[in-house]
Amino acid sequence: MTNMLEDELRATFAAKAGSPPPGSVSALHGAADAAIAGAIRVRRRRRTAVTGLSGFVAFAAASVAVLHTLTAGGPAGQPQAGSSIERPHTEQRPSAGTVTLSSPTPTGMHEVEAIGPSAQAATRVRLQLPAASTVTAAYQARDGYLVVNTQPDGDKQLLLQDDSDQQQVLVDNAADIAVAKDGKTVAWAEQGKMNVGSRAAGDGKRDETKKITKNVTADVPQDTQPVAFVGTNLVMSNGDKGFDVWHTERKYDPSWDNTVVRVFGGTADNSGVYAEVTAVGRDTPMCLALLKFGQPFTIQNKICGLPAAAKLGGRISPDGRWLAYPVAGLKQVAMLDLAAVFTGAKPKLWNLTVTTKTVWLNATTFVVDNGKKFLKLNPTDGGSDPEPLDQDSGQESDQVVLIEPLEGQ
Repeated sequence: MTNMLEDELRATFAAKAGSPPPGSVSALHGAADAAIAGAIRVRRRRRTAVTGLSGFVAFAAASVAVLHTLTAGGPAGQPQAGSSIERPHTEQRPSAGTVTLSSPTPTGMHEVEAIGPSAQAATRVRLQLPAASTVTAAYQARDGYLVVNTQPDGDKQLLLQDDSDQQQVLVDNAADIAVAKDGKTVAWAEQGKMNVGSRAAGDGKRDETKKITKNVTADVPQDTQPVAFVGTNLVMSNGDKGFDVWHTERKYDPSWDNTVVRVFGGTADNSGVYAEVTAVGRDTPMCLALLKFGQPFTIQNKICGLPAAAKLGGRISPDGRWLAYPVAGLKQVAMLDLAAVFTGAKPKLWNLTVTTKTVWLNATTFVVDNGKKFLKLNPTDGGSDPEPLDQDSGQESDQVVLIEPLEGQ
């Protein structure tokens, strides 16, 4: 077919010039051949362009298909792990079911798969984060997802991925970050300073939650980390100095307590914290104390002899009733009734091999990771066997982040 067209073109050139058809050595023969050669070059360029575009589309599709996920760990302020197919519209808040991003991951970003708050079924979420970052903690807020991630240089960021899948950096270049239970207040440490800021807008405008307004700043020792908000009180830690509390409505007055080993979380009435405190002897099992805020703490109740907690993964339920944690050695999970433990109530124990990846999805659903899949434990069901978090998906838990619900979500 191509040869026939070329012969016709040569004949046309010859007829118009009154010269013989193709085969002669006329000047127009050369002109016809030149025109044909030019057409062939155009055809080749078009074919190359189409082939190249097809390769680009295939590469882009492959890039979107690859899910870059990271491994989760413990609670906020400690390496957790971190953090997805079309995100629902605003009227379809991501509280249950599968969620999907509607567009490819932007350049310089990667996706982290996560499970959001739901007791009935796992909520699959994909968070878009800066490339090469790792997830420390993730929260579900009213206006999207708040994610604390660690950059390659060790600095931390707080990002908001809103209902439109837009990412906004709220805090950058921080040594550490803590988010209040309601998601409205944030603390971050930097260069001997502790800062507290707010996402709450006085006029109620949604867009105002996309930035942090710094409210107060205090001078603190280097390497001080924000641990948790308990009401307006910010609990902080600093290596051998121990723990302290800053009542942020007034000037910070340092008063470190090095008898506190770790803080699990605040009381339901925000009057104090539940913490592990130094045991009498090295071989004494874990001592749990109810510490009321003072200078910085006063012990109200204390009990020793409890199963020792692993370094990460201990959390208090949203209603303040239960403390759950992987036991040291990661072969058991313990759950303490905080309303009764100081009067001698025994802990509930599950003989279960787990990692330190945990979260409370609601007041009675504690989620653990057995290294293959997520399991849910219910402290009110008499210690029955754990059940898979997601009965249907069968998806493994490796490299999937657990998202913590914030109050009122």
